[in-house]
Amino acid sequence: MRTVDVCALYNDADAVDARPLTVLGFSSSLNCDATIEDPAGEADATIALNIGPVQPASDESSWVRHEVIDGVDVSIASSAENPDAPPRDQVSSWSCELAARYPDNARLTVSVSADPDVEGCAIADQLMRTAIGAFAQRPQRGTGETASILSGADPCAPAERLRGAHTVDIAAEDVTVNSCMFTVDGGPLVDVSFSYQDPAMIEVNPDQFTVDGHRVIGDENLGVFDVVVGETTNSSRGPVVPLVSIVEPTQNMDLIRTVAQAIAEQF
Repeated sequence: MRTVDVCALYNDADAVDARPLTVLGFSSSLNCDATIEDPAGEADATIALNIGPVQPASDESSWVRHEVIDGVDVSIASSAENPDAPPRDQVSSWSCELAARYPDNARLTVSVSADPDVEGCAIADQLMRTAIGAFAQRPQRGTGETASILSGADPCAPAERLRGAHTVDIAAEDVTVNSCMFTVDGGPLVDVSFSYQDPAMIEVNPDQFTVDGHRVIGDENLGVFDVVVGETTNSSRGPVVPLVSIVEPTQNMDLIRTVAQAIAEQF
């Protein structure tokens, strides 16, 4: 599941019910953004894919609806149906989020934000139907409109690389599409995750070093470091640098360097 290319879930569509669709690309390692041109205004859409436990029914708002689409239970949360929402004439946009849950804890979501005059939930419904159909084929990394080195990558791969020389215990219940938590040789829990950052922001980090030609940036006092794993690439929010982040709360630099080495070898 972690090898699925999220941008491919638009299934090369160029329209949503005759409304022109433009896939902009990823905005994070979990998401892929698009715009839809509606006669009433532009709609912003995001398809996201993650792994996580099922939300207890008691935690779900009473105004959230459910529908079965192609055999999959889908929740529908429209801000227009929230009883606490402000009057229509006082809002500049409504949002509508559809979430499909799968037996393996995969969670596929479609979010649409648009002017109140745009039928955002109708757009989200059609995108969800497209995404569910495409997800059934499990499109792999690089098959979508846009992709980066992190598209479809496994965040636990660096941990698996360490197994040859270390005892590694992966916290399976905390693994998501873009993050993996594990211990090395019985040490503190390490959180490895994927992210993208504005190139200018890289220069503000106080501590930097290099591992196997990969730049590693961060803050030793916080135990937070990012390994640069690729060249600057275009995203839906402009140029970004792909990073694999390490969070080690005890600031153990030997452990951080060990994990950074595994990341550098992986990417």
